Amino acid sequence: MQNSWENPDKVLGNLTVALLWLALLIWLILSPGENLPSAPDIPGLDKMVHFGLFAGLLFLWNRVWRYRQRKIKKVIFITNYLVFGIIFAILIEEVQRFIPDRSYDVGDIIANLLGSMIGTICFIILYKQRCRFV
Repeated sequence: MQNSWENPDKVLGNLTVALLWLALLIWLILSPGENLPSAPDIPGLDKMVHFGLFAGLLFLWNRVWRYRQRKIKKVIFITNYLVFGIIFAILIEEVQRFIPDRSYDVGDIIANLLGSMIGTICFIILYKQRCRFV
């Protein structure tokens, strides 16, 4: 069985999906509030959206770097989590301070961090089980 780096189409496909998800996340989180569709008045919905966006981001980004035959390196998970799960999660919330109808919210940062952690953990669990989605 060849590893995913030897199959450029698969790597390119995974990278494309991860980049599209990242673009969607940036657009949703950094768009002025007036440009976003109105959401139903469900308590905590905003936090659930942040959680889901970052869980998806980390899961998809880890898929880009996976290996099929070799043991995956922990440094990849650590780097992905540090860059996207912590630095990006906090930075993107800081940037919201300067966008009309958006605000800085510590709750959003917590949702981003938890989503990133769960996305990474889900990837690791599915990877270890050799799930075909990973």
